[in-house]
Amino acid sequence: MRSDGASAPRRRLLGAAAALAGVAALAPARAATPAQAAPRVSIVDDLQRSVPLVLPLQRVVIFNRYTTEFVRALGALDAVVGTDIDVARHGRYWPTVTREMFAGSGGMSPNYEAIVAMRPDAVLMPRNSDWARAATLLAPMGIAVVVVTAWDYLKHEFNVELLGRLFAQPQRAEDLNRWFRGWRTRLDERIAPIAMADRPRVSFGVVGEWRRVRPGSGWPGVWVAAGGRNLFGDVRLGDAAGGSSPRGSVNNFVVDPEEVLERRPDAIVKLQPGQYEPHPREFAREVLEQMARRPALASLPAVRAQRLYHLSYYLAGGCSKITGALQLAQWLHPQRLRGLVPMQAMDEWLERWQGVPRQRGYAWSLTELRA
Repeated sequence: MRSDGASAPRRRLLGAAAALAGVAALAPARAATPAQAAPRVSIVDDLQRSVPLVLPLQRVVIFNRYTTEFVRALGALDAVVGTDIDVARHGRYWPTVTREMFAGSGGMSPNYEAIVAMRPDAVLMPRNSDWARAATLLAPMGIAVVVVTAWDYLKHEFNVELLGRLFAQPQRAEDLNRWFRGWRTRLDERIAPIAMADRPRVSFGVVGEWRRVRPGSGWPGVWVAAGGRNLFGDVRLGDAAGGSSPRGSVNNFVVDPEEVLERRPDAIVKLQPGQYEPHPREFAREVLEQMARRPALASLPAVRAQRLYHLSYYLAGGCSKITGALQLAQWLHPQRLRGLVPMQAMDEWLERWQGVPRQRGYAWSLTELRA
């Protein structure tokens, strides 16, 4: 095979680095400040990387709205000078975010020229992003990359404590962690005693008709907390470490419809892309009715028992997915969740921690929609 001496990924990396070098030459110099002259402190991020920083951070670019929500909950949103498209396109939820703050479509496709022009002290990215490349390209500009995966249910307290340190808000971080622990404890008290064999098998679908989530997405920890079992928890893709294959990645994968029929789920949850504004009731009903009308699915336990559910990503992912775990638990174990109201947690997350009005319509069961 003929070789041109450099792999395609390396050529892209070199090209981006060359472009950034030009941007750096043209970008206005960052004026020296007392903060920049201060000694650096090494922090340990989500991936156990040691990152030297001058604290507190004064200017940051954030990829992933979950992290931006935590920063707002800590009262440090003024430090955010750049965001991704997920934040930039939802003005009602993020009224202070302007078009000039757009730093790229997402964590896999940052706009490095825009980032350098924003002169941030650091860029915060989740572990399921192109953080390693970003760290390599931005280091020569004096811009640190910190990995914070705010959607991770199992690492919630670590991430919030870290953000509290980054923005000099330790008390606010502890208050948020205490609030999270309160809901998690109440949920665990009801769900933890259920033996795994007695938990319903849940088919959890994401974008695409037959796409299901995997451990890299963070959802399996939520299933366990909610008292369910992942219908496809035994699926392995790629190498032994859980790599990628043509069917998908560590985050999600495509199933054969026959696999769903063979595994006979007890409940089916359709996770629907969405933001602060809930989906219309009729939209949710049409999604679930289409599922219920399929002749091939009619014999499934989930369909026969009408245990079909429509769930907005927004409720599902609220505050490291605790609001999603509560909602799933209510659907799967209504008797055990008696007296615990998932929407109360969501209301508090919106009103107390995000400073926006509460909403309704994030979650529907087929039974509710047919009533």
